[in-house]
Amino acid sequence: MRGKYRKLCLSAAASAVAALMTAAAPTAALAQAQCDAEEGGASKTLDPRIGQEIQKLYELMQADQYQQALAGFNNLIASRGDAMKPYDKSTVYELRANVKINLDDFRGGMQDMQTALDTNGLPPARNNQLRYYIAQLNFQLEQYQTAINGLNQWIQLARTCGVAVDPNAYYLLAAAYTQVTPPNYRQAVGPAEQAIAGMGDEPRKGYFDLLNLIYSELGDNAKRAPLLERMVNYWPENKGYWTQLSGAYSVQGKDRDAFSVLEVAYRAGLIKTENEIITLVQYYSFFENPYRGATLLEREMNAGNVDRDQDNLILLSQLWSQAREHKKSIPILGEAARNSSKGELSYRLGMVLLADEQYAASERALEAALNKGGMNAKDTGDAWLLLGTARFSQAGPADTAQWASARQAFARAQAYEGTRRRASDWITYIDAVVSTYWDGLRLEWEQNKAACEDDIQRFEQQRRIEDLQNRRPDPAEVARRDARVAECEALIAAGPPSRNNPQRGGGSNTESAPAEPEAPAEPEAPEAEDTATNE
Repeated sequence: MRGKYRKLCLSAAASAVAALMTAAAPTAALAQAQCDAEEGGASKTLDPRIGQEIQKLYELMQADQYQQALAGFNNLIASRGDAMKPYDKSTVYELRANVKINLDDFRGGMQDMQTALDTNGLPPARNNQLRYYIAQLNFQLEQYQTAINGLNQWIQLARTCGVAVDPNAYYLLAAAYTQVTPPNYRQAVGPAEQAIAGMGDEPRKGYFDLLNLIYSELGDNAKRAPLLERMVNYWPENKGYWTQLSGAYSVQGKDRDAFSVLEVAYRAGLIKTENEIITLVQYYSFFENPYRGATLLEREMNAGNVDRDQDNLILLSQLWSQAREHKKSIPILGEAARNSSKGELSYRLGMVLLADEQYAASERALEAALNKGGMNAKDTGDAWLLLGTARFSQAGPADTAQWASARQAFARAQAYEGTRRRASDWITYIDAVVSTYWDGLRLEWEQNKAACEDDIQRFEQQRRIEDLQNRRPDPAEVARRDARVAECEALIAAGPPSRNNPQRGGGSNTESAPAEPEAPAEPEAPEAEDTATNE
């Protein structure tokens, strides 16, 4: 701050004494002591005696002996203040302001500048420059509204006189608008834009940051995105600019551009935080490249840049499933499900396992989901339906127990509105399969019974013939006949197979089906389920 204002003040005020420092004689020095060109036919010069005093004090200032210089200016003002011409007085106060600023007395320096301005002894151009310095000091002292007033006045006068406006003045004016209470971002737009327009070939980061902030606060992403495009070109190493540009594109619905910007930043090694990585991964999913998203997420998890928490595990599993990589999805989802006290993740795991035709594992996962509970009515009904499907898919051609177990799950699914129709269709199908199975067994028994009766009748006829011929049959043949007769008598005595008489069916009745999982917390009655579904 000290060096900045020293340079600013000396550039105008010290021109009155710069010639004195190298003068060979007082008359030559006085001849060169005109600090401004003539304006309106009048020239302004320092009184020779005042000029000599100022020259000594100026030498102290150049030697950074500001305390001594301040004492000298104080003495000069005290001894000659009332007798000084307006030009001399304004010049002395202007230079003392410079000394005070270098001593960090900004408020005192600003008061001296105001005295120099109020004295009105300087040419218009220097008076206007004082207004600029005073406005800067007001900004430094956080008197933002006063700074705004002064900067606007200075800019207006500069334009009127045809003087080029320093882009830093526009920058300070815009910054002051953002600091007042409440901030006036709308008024800040114009000056901030003019600051950038007038900055020349060398980009100034502070100017761009300020305008970026203003556009952001106003929600003007249509202007903010092009500005950020320039910023990432000027400062490509700044990660914040890349992520902000991606966000600006996103809120405009330009998701493809938002994704591309974030991807470029990631490849440049700028994207490292978990939230940024997850955002990029989700873009891969959105734009139908889940394999790359899953690969990236898994790599960042392994590197420790992304937590292996439940939400991230679910996302990784979903990405692998979306990429049809079920073998990779299943263990990830299983890890998440094991760490969850609610049934939703086990339900998802059961679905994936079922799609991968791992029916027994799917059955276990779905039973775990129903036992944990905590699912909404829709998922609960679906879980029962899928459990029935997993059980039925494991049944062999005569596995009546497995059919019965599957039917029980489908019967539970009937209690839910969303699955009632499909569950009823499954039950109808299973009943048809079971009926066909038992009908087949009965037909087989009838056929076997008829064959037995034929064999028994044939054996009796052979025995009578052998008796008439007084011929003894072969003992082995007799044994074979006796065994066959015993088998047939047992078949006929057992009667035809049925669900109540399954011995001939090779299966078990419905009462021997495995135990069901615990009933879920949701009500089973369809009327109550309708209410839960609507919720």
